Amino acid sequence: MNWDHSDYVDSVCTQLRQSDYYRGQNRALIDQLANGAQPFSPEEADENGIEVNYNDLSLTRSAHDGRSQLANAFMKPGNYFKCTTDMGPGHRRADYGAIVTREMNRIMKRSLSYFECYRSKFALDILHGIGPSVWQNPDKWCPKSVGIDDVLIPGGTTLDMDDLPFYAIRHSWTAPQLIRKIRAPKVDPGWNIDLAEACLEWVDKETQYLMGSTYQDMWSPEKLAERMKSDGAPYASDQVPTIDVFDFHFWHDDGKVAGWRRRIILDAWSDPTMAAGQVTQSRRSAVNGFRGRQFSKDFQGQFLYTSEDKVYSSKREEVIAFQFADLSAVGPFKYHSVRSLGFLLYSVCHIQNRLRCKFTEAVFEALMMYFRVKTAEDMQRALKVKMWNRGFIDETLEFIPAKDRFQVNSGLVELGLKENQQLISDSAASYTQNNNFSRDRTEKTKFQVMAEVNAAQSLVSAGLQQAYLYQEMGEDREIMRRFMRKNSTDPEVMEFRANCLRQRVPERVLIPEAWDCKHERVLGTGNKTQEMTIAQFLMENMVKFDPESQRQILHDVTVSVSDNAALGDELVPMKAMHVSDSKHDAQLAIPALLQGFPVDIKTGMNHQEYVQEILKGMAMQVKKINDRGGVATQQEIEGLVNAGHHVEEHIKIIAQDEKEKPLVKQFGDVLGNIMNQVKAFAQRLHQQRQQAQQNGNGKMDPKDLAKVQAMQLQAQTKAKLAQQSHAERTAQKRISFQQKLAQDAQKHQADIAATDLATASEIQRNRLKSME
Repeated sequence: MNWDHSDYVDSVCTQLRQSDYYRGQNRALIDQLANGAQPFSPEEADENGIEVNYNDLSLTRSAHDGRSQLANAFMKPGNYFKCTTDMGPGHRRADYGAIVTREMNRIMKRSLSYFECYRSKFALDILHGIGPSVWQNPDKWCPKSVGIDDVLIPGGTTLDMDDLPFYAIRHSWTAPQLIRKIRAPKVDPGWNIDLAEACLEWVDKETQYLMGSTYQDMWSPEKLAERMKSDGAPYASDQVPTIDVFDFHFWHDDGKVAGWRRRIILDAWSDPTMAAGQVTQSRRSAVNGFRGRQFSKDFQGQFLYTSEDKVYSSKREEVIAFQFADLSAVGPFKYHSVRSLGFLLYSVCHIQNRLRCKFTEAVFEALMMYFRVKTAEDMQRALKVKMWNRGFIDETLEFIPAKDRFQVNSGLVELGLKENQQLISDSAASYTQNNNFSRDRTEKTKFQVMAEVNAAQSLVSAGLQQAYLYQEMGEDREIMRRFMRKNSTDPEVMEFRANCLRQRVPERVLIPEAWDCKHERVLGTGNKTQEMTIAQFLMENMVKFDPESQRQILHDVTVSVSDNAALGDELVPMKAMHVSDSKHDAQLAIPALLQGFPVDIKTGMNHQEYVQEILKGMAMQVKKINDRGGVATQQEIEGLVNAGHHVEEHIKIIAQDEKEKPLVKQFGDVLGNIMNQVKAFAQRLHQQRQQAQQNGNGKMDPKDLAKVQAMQLQAQTKAKLAQQSHAERTAQKRISFQQKLAQDAQKHQADIAATDLATASEIQRNRLKSME
């Protein structure tokens, strides 16, 4: 279909909305019952003489419990999701991931808009099994939750959306909202400014009419924008008509680049109501219809927005994401076949409400006092009887005893109520808590409790695991991608990037392609009973795990018991959970360096952590020498000098990065301070030896003389080994150079031969052509 004509788009959107109208009626029944609507309509109550008509809120309570479990599953962890990267130095990737995760989730956790988006999705998941969320523009990271009725999906579309050819989102924009879209600092060229201005002008006239203004003609047309800006509240009120549009997206792969294109058209005929099987318009629709007919003269066939042949989004998740909690039993699972907890509970909750109403009527009837009368006078006489401490009753009045009155089968009623309640509990077990609390007073064994918990866990996985997966694959990854946008205009995205860069995360790493995310999950998937059972099991068996795992278990159990992620991070911080490989290598190298043994430089390590740990070991050795009087042995001095040279080599490697100059200076200052103290140790040792020689008439102690000779021999040996090593490296380089020259010469000869062969072939072909 040609999507370049607004009539085609309008026709498709109208068909989608009409097809969804009957589904919306079913959803409305579930919503009304969950909102506390009476089970009998006013017409039914009048026709059948129903006196008691109330909602026992069984569906409301079940929906609330389901939302609570979803909230615990998604909102309880300290982070919404964890970010990991495979880009950058191997020893720095964990640090990059921790920084990005912390800074991104810190902004998300303090966002009230995102919190409300989650709450709306939870409510939609419980009642209808589908929780959509959309992004208003390409830069803003926080999505907005929308109603299922505002998202139009073709019939037969599967849940993975692989067969989705197009979809539409219905928006109702106020005048200030449209102004922000067409008068932003960077306006998308796809907006039809003339049509948008005409819409704003119509809203202004309608607003003046509804507000009872009589002097609008005195205002100049150029003041329209300023008036809407200054009087934004009236223009955004419920009485002011909105600008209703269809935001239409379709997949196009005929051009050079495949992707989703975008068209926006005005929704001129909205809010349909059914009358005699035909669609009619309400007063609001009539207003919109008037608007549509008026605009058709000047803007017939025009889009409010069009991306033309440009790709607006490469993936559907860049515009809209879905969180599914489908409990359907028939596959293949399709969008319009989703069955939710609200669908499963509606029938039984509706019957339960009607049964309770009739039962309550019977109770009220049983409390009434009946008299048997023969005439109207007897009835009037019975009404005058006063029932208190003492009284007299006319002998003509006859009480009707209980045995002669209609008796309700209380056992059958109680059985019916209990059976319905059991059905509600069984259907809601996937999301709600078990509130039995041993009402039968029978103590259960630990095995029975674990069996019940495992059974409930299998039911919970039916809906919650889907919600986790679709949340991670759709919304989480898109939010992470938007946080990684380099030129984003969202202030919070700019704040995130600035915080990451300030913490030494390279800008080349902050790209969407380098990152992946995993949604954080809590113990028990949000069910408190299962959560505490798992926590108890982990604590009982904690000694069987590794030390790192033990700290993780203690952290998770603390969060589970307190329901406070911040308290868990404070009491059991995870940042110092394990020793890195660089620190461990440094701790093993310190004794060897202080003994004077050489230690080779290992590639691919975190040189910063390594140098920091070596300096710490050298400082401890210097402190030990100072504590015993500040006089070191010759071996201790040599060891510190050896360690100093080793640290200098690593500092040179760090200095290759221009951004690490402050850290290189800091390491150099610390090393210089340590080496100054080593020089002081050497000077004291030299003075001590001179004093010993003077006391011995110029003769050195044989032990000291042997040490000096050994030191000289060691130094000569080191120099000789270094000279041999240098000669070997020089010889290897010379041999490699000669081999390269030989290879180049061979290649040159081969190239010459190939050139000669090609020339001879060309001459031969020319001769043949001449002969022909």
